[in-house]
Amino acid sequence: MPSLSQELDQSLLDLAWSLWTELGVAGVKRKHQNFLIGLEELILLTVALKNLDPRLRDESLDWCSEYHHFVSISRLKTLMKGIGSSLNEPFSSYSATLNSISRADWPLFEPSPPFDFIRSRKSVLRPLESPALLNIRARSIFGTGARADIITFFFTHSKTDFSAADVAEIGYTKRNVAEILEGFTLSGLLDKFLLRNQLRYRLNNDEQLIKFLEPIPSYAPSWQLILEVLFPIRNAIKRSEKSSESTQLVKIRNILLTQQNNLQRLNLTPPPYQTDFQSYWSSFTEWLLEIVRNLAHGDFPDNFYLTG
Repeated sequence: MPSLSQELDQSLLDLAWSLWTELGVAGVKRKHQNFLIGLEELILLTVALKNLDPRLRDESLDWCSEYHHFVSISRLKTLMKGIGSSLNEPFSSYSATLNSISRADWPLFEPSPPFDFIRSRKSVLRPLESPALLNIRARSIFGTGARADIITFFFTHSKTDFSAADVAEIGYTKRNVAEILEGFTLSGLLDKFLLRNQLRYRLNNDEQLIKFLEPIPSYAPSWQLILEVLFPIRNAIKRSEKSSESTQLVKIRNILLTQQNNLQRLNLTPPPYQTDFQSYWSSFTEWLLEIVRNLAHGDFPDNFYLTG
C-alpha cells in the first residue's frame, strides 16, 4: 500500500503533467484547459518533483529551453525566497542544466553542475488563444514581467478592487507595482479611488485590450498560495515518515498553525485536532489527499477560484 508521501507525490505529478501538457509539452492528459497557468509556480513544482519522474523533468526542460523568455526571473526569485531554502539544490541543478543547453541565464542558489540531458525536441507552445495561456499571451504583448502579470491579475479578478499591496503579492515589489498601477490609471486602463484613506484600483472595460487578451480562463487558482501551503506540509511528511505517530502529528500540527493565514485565504479548513492520534491522522490524510487529487483533476472546490 502506498504511503501518504507517495500518494501525495503521485497527485502532484499528475497535476504538473497536465499543466505542462496544456503548455505544449509532450504529455497525454490535459485536465486544465480553462485554468490559468502560473508558469513560475509550475517550474518550482516540477523542480520539487524532478527526482521522482525524470521524463517530466526532461520534457519540461525541453520546453523551457525553447520558451524560457516567457519566464519571469524576477518572479522566480521572489517565489523561491517565499518557499525557503528547501528547493535551492534541485532548482540550481535544473537551472544549470537549462543554462547549458539554451541562452537562458537562470540564477543558481548554490553551486551546481548541469546533469546529462539531451533535448527530445518534442515540445511546442500551444496556440496562445488557449484560456489557460492568458498570462503568456499578456507577456507576449506587454513583455515578460510585472506589467503583463498585473494585467493578468486584474483580468482574472475583474469584479473586485485592489490596493497596490494586494497586487504586489503576485511576486513583485510594492513600489514597482504602485508605479505600474499609476501608469495604467493615466492610460485609462484602471480606475483609481480612495477608500478609507487607501488607494484602490479597478479594471476599466477597455474593449480593445479585452479583444487582444480574450479568452479569459474561467478559473484562476492562487498557485502561489497553494504551493506555499503544500510544500511545507510535503516536507514535514517526508522528514517525519520514519518517526513515531505522535512526532508526525506534532510536526503536521505545527505546520498547519504556521500556515493558518494562507489556509484561511484559500478557504481551507484542516480537520480539528484530536487527542486520538490515529483518528486525527486518518482525518488529516483524507483532507490532504482530497485537496491534491482535486488539484490534479481540475475539479477544485469553489474556494480555490479567485476569478471575479
